[in-house]
Amino acid sequence: MRRRRFLESAGAFAASLALAPLPANGQGPPPRFADMHCHLGFPRGPASFRDAMAEGGMLVIAEKVVPDMLLLRNVGNRLASIREAKPGELRKNFEAGLALRARRVRDDGLAAVTSVELLDRVVAERTPAVVLCSEGADFLEGDLGYVEKIRAHGLVHLQLVHFYWTSAIGDIATEEPEHGGLTAFGKDVVRACNRLGILVDVAHCAARGMDDALEISSKPVIYSHGHVSARLPNPSRGGIAARGIYAPLAKRLAEKGGVIGLWPNRSVYANLDLYADAIERAVQAYGAAHIGIGTDMFGVPRSVVPSYREFARLAEYLAQRGLKDAEIDAVLGGNYLRVLRQALVV
Repeated sequence: MRRRRFLESAGAFAASLALAPLPANGQGPPPRFADMHCHLGFPRGPASFRDAMAEGGMLVIAEKVVPDMLLLRNVGNRLASIREAKPGELRKNFEAGLALRARRVRDDGLAAVTSVELLDRVVAERTPAVVLCSEGADFLEGDLGYVEKIRAHGLVHLQLVHFYWTSAIGDIATEEPEHGGLTAFGKDVVRACNRLGILVDVAHCAARGMDDALEISSKPVIYSHGHVSARLPNPSRGGIAARGIYAPLAKRLAEKGGVIGLWPNRSVYANLDLYADAIERAVQAYGAAHIGIGTDMFGVPRSVVPSYREFARLAEYLAQRGLKDAEIDAVLGGNYLRVLRQALVV
C-alpha cells in the first residue's frame, strides 16, 4: 500500500492511538505502543508487567506461553527439542503457563484482551492490557475441540508451531520438512481460529506452512517476530537464518492484510540504528500498514530492544527516517491492534 493511500485510509485505526495525551500525573509516557510478541512471564522477566510496560508507554503486549519450553536445548547453532513429549505433557505445560500469566495480569491490575469490545475500550481509554497467546499449538494434541476451550479461557492469539520437531500442526522452519506444509489437522486449527476469534500467527512455520495458512485463513494472519529473507529460508542455514519469512511470502501476507513483525535480535541487527533502517526498508517494500514490532523480549538472548525504554525510542528513530506520525503509530502498535480486532470479530 502506497504511503499517500495509507495516510488517507488504513491509518484510521492507528490514528486512534495518537489521541491527546493523558494528564501527566503518572510515571513515563502515556500508553501508546503494542508489542506483537514477548515473554515478560519468563523467570528472568520483570517483577511487574505493568511497571515494565510503563517504562516505554506500552498500551498492549502479546505475552506468549511456551508449551515446549521444557523440551528445548541448544543443539549446535540452534534451539531444538531434544525428545518427544510425554502424553499430556505439552498440554500441562500450556495450562500452567497460561494460568501463571493470567494471575500476573490480575495481580498487576491490567486488562486481558478477550473481545472486540474490550479492545476498543483499551484503545479509547488508554488502559494498559495484555493479549494472552501461545507459542506453538502442539498442546492441542490432536483435539480440535480444545481450541474452543482455550478461547474461553482467554487465549486470543495462537502461533501455530515453535521448536517441537514432531509437530502435528506442520513443518517448523528449523527442521527438515516432514509434512510438506501444514498437516490436515494444522489446517483445521487455522479454520477453527478464524471461527472462534483467535489471531493466527505463522512465526516459526516453514515457508510452505506459511503459504498454507495464507491460503486457508479467511482473515489476515501475522508473522509476529523475525526478519524478511531475500533467499528462501532453509534449516541448513542455521537457526536464525532459517527463521526468516521469504520475501515473496511477506508480500503475499501484506497483500492479504496481515502484519510482519520485525524482531530486534542483535544477531540480525547490531544496533538500534540498523534495526530502524530495516523497519524503514520494510515499510517501503510492504507498506506502513503491514509492519509491526515483535520484540521477543526475554526470549531472544541478545536484543537491541532489551526493555520498553528502547521500544519508545524507535518513534524518534523512525521520524528521522521520514516516516509520518500516522505511519509510526501504525508500525509501533496500531497495525497489530487492527489485525487483532479483525480476528476477534466472529
